[in-house]
Amino acid sequence: MNTNCLHEILILWINFIIVALPPRVMATYVELLLGTIISGSGHVSDALFEVGHQKNYSTYYYMLEQGKWSWLSVTKQFIRLIITFFPRIEWTFIVDDFICPRSSKNAPGANWHHEHSQKPNRSKYIWGQQWVALGLSLTWRKMSISLPLLLRLHKKVGNSSKITRALTLIKLVLPWFKRTDKEKIRVLVDGWYMKKTFILVLIELGVYVIGHIRKDTALFKKPKKNTQATKKRGAPKKYGTKLTADEVKKLPLHKVKLNIYGGCKQVSYRAIECVARFLKALPVIAVWCKLPDKNKWILILSTDLSLTAEQIIKFYARRWKIEPMFNEIKHSFGVARAWEQTSQTLHPWVSMLCISYSLNRLLSVLAQASKNQNFVPLIQWRVNKPLTAGLLRKSLIFFFRHFSCLQLWEPKSKKLILPNQLKN
Repeated sequence: MNTNCLHEILILWINFIIVALPPRVMATYVELLLGTIISGSGHVSDALFEVGHQKNYSTYYYMLEQGKWSWLSVTKQFIRLIITFFPRIEWTFIVDDFICPRSSKNAPGANWHHEHSQKPNRSKYIWGQQWVALGLSLTWRKMSISLPLLLRLHKKVGNSSKITRALTLIKLVLPWFKRTDKEKIRVLVDGWYMKKTFILVLIELGVYVIGHIRKDTALFKKPKKNTQATKKRGAPKKYGTKLTADEVKKLPLHKVKLNIYGGCKQVSYRAIECVARFLKALPVIAVWCKLPDKNKWILILSTDLSLTAEQIIKFYARRWKIEPMFNEIKHSFGVARAWEQTSQTLHPWVSMLCISYSLNRLLSVLAQASKNQNFVPLIQWRVNKPLTAGLLRKSLIFFFRHFSCLQLWEPKSKKLILPNQLKN
């Protein structure tokens, strides 16, 4: 892979995405998208300065505030890009939420939220915007990344309303991924979303759930099947013996080395197929596991009965990939500084920031898989180190700073072209 190959792929992907836009909006959208890819600021003005804007400022703001284009259609086209270039049968979603602190009371959707990070320099409750995010866990070769598919502003306070918002996002993208009966969809969540109102709805949609639950959750062994001799009157039993702490200790203890959380770790676990009372006797696989550097056991529940205990632990470990993704989209790609006066304008702009991050992240995965360190030639101390989306964005700055969108855009075909393909 030469140094210009990734630029060609980026141009190809952008041309693939803008097909979902009306023709009169394509050039303006491309300018803003290229600006967000290389600026990382989160402000519209900074994005335009990076690409050397050719139009008046009112054109770009009119497109975001009153333009007749659908940012959901662009997201759907981006998902088609992932399905086309990274095809697979099994897809794994991640659901989580994060808070962007705000100081203005006029920020759309801003409210008081509990700060779960427990940082010493922050109060217990902060004023900010809470986003419910639907991410895609994507594996390529030996790497695993998380991409932001949809972000929705959460305007209310409460766990139940967050669950409703998360279900809305999953129902929206589910038909785009599940085009036939062969696709298998899993959702990875933490303890905040492991509720009956969330899991049972996804089970009806044919989606499996893997998540962390409380250790004191009421779990029971499967009831013994009644034979003709022991058959009694009345409805058959739903629950068998309760899995108390003493019963769990009687389960076989396994120790295995798994490549999770960025390294090879020895994991101790106990597992059993049982039924959960809070899920109305739904059969699940319960896995009690502990890492060597942790003192407490955690309980992971999976509604996918075809998985082994080791596979469930590996899947749940992939859920953590959404945390560094939040850090990058907030601070390296400007979601934490994104500002618009209304939520109707904020959502298209934030979706554009997420697509710019996703394109950078996918390119960094391709570069890392081919061990193309020459793509970032000015950072010698990063030799043989992972290529992140932020590092790849810096290399794109050196490439695109010599060209304006007017040079890269071909008006007749409504496509981006590389500089070496321009006619003299």
